[in-house]
Amino acid sequence: MPAVYMREAQQSDCTVIEQIINQGRAFLKAQGLNQWQGTYPNKDTISDDIARQQGYVLLLDNSVVGYAAVTEGQDPIYDAIENGEWLNSPTNYVAIHRFVISNLYHGQKLAQRLMSCIFTYFIALNCRDFRIDTHPNNVPMQAVITGNGFHLKGHVYINDGQSRELRWAYQIVI
Repeated sequence: MPAVYMREAQQSDCTVIEQIINQGRAFLKAQGLNQWQGTYPNKDTISDDIARQQGYVLLLDNSVVGYAAVTEGQDPIYDAIENGEWLNSPTNYVAIHRFVISNLYHGQKLAQRLMSCIFTYFIALNCRDFRIDTHPNNVPMQAVITGNGFHLKGHVYINDGQSRELRWAYQIVI
């Protein structure tokens, strides 16, 4: 059985992460979604995640197969929630963004593995509140999110650099 694990992303991972994000962009387009169809996220976004020590890669036998940006603390995207409310109001939570698995590995449950790695890593740092959002029509990502115990709490808006976009917001407190 191959080794699957998560580590902090490095600048040397940028090219493969960008390729995986572009695969995700094409997958979303094929689903008829406008999510990620502009210039965001891009190489600068990834490089900034890594410089801030907020980028994490999932590896399968030492090959990068997934990526997520994970921040600890308050995330302005989640300050204003509509049509619902958070379970609590702390400003110390973990926000998960830019969650993507290489198209070459879809159907192998690696999204669940990446989410589990994120939970394990941040629980060890005493973080128990996790938040994530996705496009209202991104059914595959919604399945990953709810399949990992998150519950829909309402909706938020993101600015993707071109427009203000509605996203469904989820939370789990472990």
